[in-house]
Amino acid sequence: LVRLCDLSSIRGPVTDRFQIFAGTSIGGLMACALAVGIAPRRVLDAIDASGPYIFVPKPVNFFKRFIGKAPYDSYRLSEAVKQCLRQYADMPISQVDAALLVPAINWTTGQTHVFMSASLGAAHASNATLYDVCMSSSAAPTFFAPHQAGEGPMLDGGLVANNPDMLVLSEVQRRWPNEIGRVEMLSIGTAGAATPRPPEKAMKSMPGWGRSLATFMMDVQEVTASSQATRLLGSRYLRMNHLPASGEAAFERLDLADDASRSALFRASDATAQEAYKRHRAFIDRMLSPSSLTGRQ
Repeated sequence: LVRLCDLSSIRGPVTDRFQIFAGTSIGGLMACALAVGIAPRRVLDAIDASGPYIFVPKPVNFFKRFIGKAPYDSYRLSEAVKQCLRQYADMPISQVDAALLVPAINWTTGQTHVFMSASLGAAHASNATLYDVCMSSSAAPTFFAPHQAGEGPMLDGGLVANNPDMLVLSEVQRRWPNEIGRVEMLSIGTAGAATPRPPEKAMKSMPGWGRSLATFMMDVQEVTASSQATRLLGSRYLRMNHLPASGEAAFERLDLADDASRSALFRASDATAQEAYKRHRAFIDRMLSPSSLTGRQ
């Protein structure tokens, strides 16, 4: 998004350029920050600076690993979220002026929990703070412990809606049923979509899957949601996502934050943004202009 804003000569916040912000996990943090008026560049800088700090493994304790303790400290993630949101961390999502949607999973009920601002309907709004919303949606079970929010222990929304496009469209249909034909959506991925895999590498048992099972399931959901949104919106939908080649280490693990991995991510995002802008300049410029359509997302 930062690169698209540069290409479109957009500076500062983008709050008035979209009518709904939505995201999951790291995308949820970005959506919350953008929705309250934090400029995309500041969001990027905060996230980039926090990566190496967040993914510092705990001292090895084989007993704790054996009984399933999370490998990373949620405290570090907590500090990074607060650093990004700053004075807005304690703001209830219900008080955010912009329409905002962030999914998580309630461990107790086993159901998807969608945090929403009052702009999507007061009856559906949540009183959870933006800090709790972001921590809930980012609590990936193979990396961090569940986040204890008012609604109960919460898990990463990426397990059910790594790409929340269809959740957004269902809310638009509910809130503005006559406007779905005018909706335009810009969807930005994190280089996590499923890529071709050699048949001979198909895992034969659960131990062989390890963490890759959760990643695979999120990839499949991401592609499915994008396909459904494309069928529903057609040319009014643009999905931007780098498709990593097999063996690109920076994209195979979600917890790599060393200099080489971060450089690879920046190169990929820059190339993806430039290619998308080259092919869809009119659409992107229109999406980044001040919003006047009820259904622009």
